[in-house]
Amino acid sequence: MLFSALAFAGEPAARVVWNAPGANVLGAPTLDGRLVTCVDPVSGDLAVLDTAAGKLRRLTAKPSSAAKEFAYFSAPSRDASRVAYAWFNEAGFYDLRVVPLAGGEPRVLFRNEESGFVQPTSWTPDGKQILTLFFRKDNISQITLVDTETGAVRVLKSLSWVYPKKMEVSPDGKWVVYDSFGGDKPSPRDIFVLAMDGSRETKIVESPGEDLFPAWSPDGKQILFASDRSGTMDAWALRIEDGRAVGEPRLLKRDLKQFLPMGVTAAGDLFYGLRRGSTNIVLSTSSGELHELPTRTPGRNSAPAWSRDGKQLAYLSRRGAENFGLQARTIVVHDMESGAERDVPAKLAHVESLRWSPDGEWLLASGSDGKGRSGLFRVRVIDGMVRPEAFDETVDYRGIPGDWMPDGTVVRGTAGVKALAVSHDGELVARAYEDRVEAGPGKWPTRNVTWLEWRAGNLLGTRERRIVVLSGPEPPPAIRYDGGPFSVQPVRKTLAYTTGGTQSEIWVLEHAVAPLVHGR
Repeated sequence: MLFSALAFAGEPAARVVWNAPGANVLGAPTLDGRLVTCVDPVSGDLAVLDTAAGKLRRLTAKPSSAAKEFAYFSAPSRDASRVAYAWFNEAGFYDLRVVPLAGGEPRVLFRNEESGFVQPTSWTPDGKQILTLFFRKDNISQITLVDTETGAVRVLKSLSWVYPKKMEVSPDGKWVVYDSFGGDKPSPRDIFVLAMDGSRETKIVESPGEDLFPAWSPDGKQILFASDRSGTMDAWALRIEDGRAVGEPRLLKRDLKQFLPMGVTAAGDLFYGLRRGSTNIVLSTSSGELHELPTRTPGRNSAPAWSRDGKQLAYLSRRGAENFGLQARTIVVHDMESGAERDVPAKLAHVESLRWSPDGEWLLASGSDGKGRSGLFRVRVIDGMVRPEAFDETVDYRGIPGDWMPDGTVVRGTAGVKALAVSHDGELVARAYEDRVEAGPGKWPTRNVTWLEWRAGNLLGTRERRIVVLSGPEPPPAIRYDGGPFSVQPVRKTLAYTTGGTQSEIWVLEHAVAPLVHGR
């Protein structure tokens, strides 16, 4: 069934709630809208944001010995007494934990390494169960209910490798709404309502575009969701009765860009995340000339990597709708002579950086796969086939640094290595640690270097959004450099780097759930 827009009585007003550096959208508002759960950007602890004062209060306090641990997704209970959250633990996988919202000792509710990744999304009205997404190590995602006393798990539905971008329990506790697509191949998402007892499932929203991020209205009579059916990502609402759609969707707010619904308050205010800003790739010649790389997706590109012959440039492009946590990154190869571009269909959950093999047949990708394993992966340029190179359970989704030797073997970073680069002749391997950079006999006491690159025998590094010289003469200045991987073309010494940047913000769409037009 295809839907079209109905007339709507004006657009509700939107205002920003939190846009401080490091602001994140990994939580949800309390029903009264006074607090939003989130992650403290400094410590990685679970926190709550006071929406009126714009101040954070930490709910957890990890010790210094737990530097690699951090909070992730979170959801407050309906009575605002507790918060369920995912915690990346010392063993390298995620626990499901609960902590009192007023403060207190956290409790591990569920812990199983085979489950890999957990995402609590909402609580049942009686507070006895938490709707939780599991993404298991065997590449199976599951919609589950976790008992808040015993930690027992009841699986409502398995979705193979597909996972909902958002799901939520209805206010009466009878239904779960979620988004997904059918089959084994990615396609535009639709929205489904699943009975809590498993007796019935209904597709309630379907269109040629993406329909996703559903959330219940406070009275359970409407579903709010995002859709690009009109050519932009808009907010919509649909009336629901007994788990089925009634009438057609109603347009709430047009063109919300990179928009992510977080939850609806009792007053009908929709809290949502917004990714603002853009990133582009700039080329800087040895003479200091600058020009932007022309691409099919301007404003969404980063992490350039030159091929060894300088004829191709690979980069990462953000695609699709926003997601909780990270947006999907697609590997793109740009032909420098013709300007033609093509996507490399690598099946990886996240790619952080790329390096070309000496023969040009492979890309070495730092990141993580669909089974929650982080490390290094070989990606065949011609068809996107992925071959794991190394895994490391102690690192996060960004993987581990690595580079190619001239003979095609791979050098990978070990414990404590933040960045790594092999000189073109293979004689030197530069490694950046927390407080220094080392390359053969050379040693430089410098902190926070996050990327290394060799340029005609000289070593360059990135630190504090600047390209710095660790050995050799100064390169042309990198204007408006904004961090991340950069790359030097071996032939003409052209420097490719990313400019711009993005910032997550939390906004509220006031009184988003308004009376339906004409009594519908």
